[in-house]
Amino acid sequence: MPFTKEDVVKLAFKIYKRGESMEKSIWDLAQLCVTINKNVKNGYDIKPLETDNLVLLIRDDVNGEIIQPPEDEIKEVASIIAGENPSKSELDWFRAEKQLLLDEIKNIIAQNRNS
Repeated sequence: MPFTKEDVVKLAFKIYKRGESMEKSIWDLAQLCVTINKNVKNGYDIKPLETDNLVLLIRDDVNGEIIQPPEDEIKEVASIIAGENPSKSELDWFRAEKQLLLDEIKNIIAQNRNS
């Protein structure tokens, strides 16, 4: 089931309450983004949240398990994020949004594996 804005708000608040450093927040957001991009078609070109049917976006070579990104790609994206100088609240929001999206992708992959 797709997540709602309320789900994002709740998770963003939980992330905020953890009081993590900017560096950890940037790294976690970069890792989520790169992982999502590794597992959906044209991941760097599309905005997955604007698509109703995520199952159509899962890459054909994703076969039962999430493809994990290499650390150098995470570092590169983290550097880009840091360069944009986001606020902590922006990081918390986007981390929540991307975590919920990745959870949805994992559920789709699991359902397809069990089909």
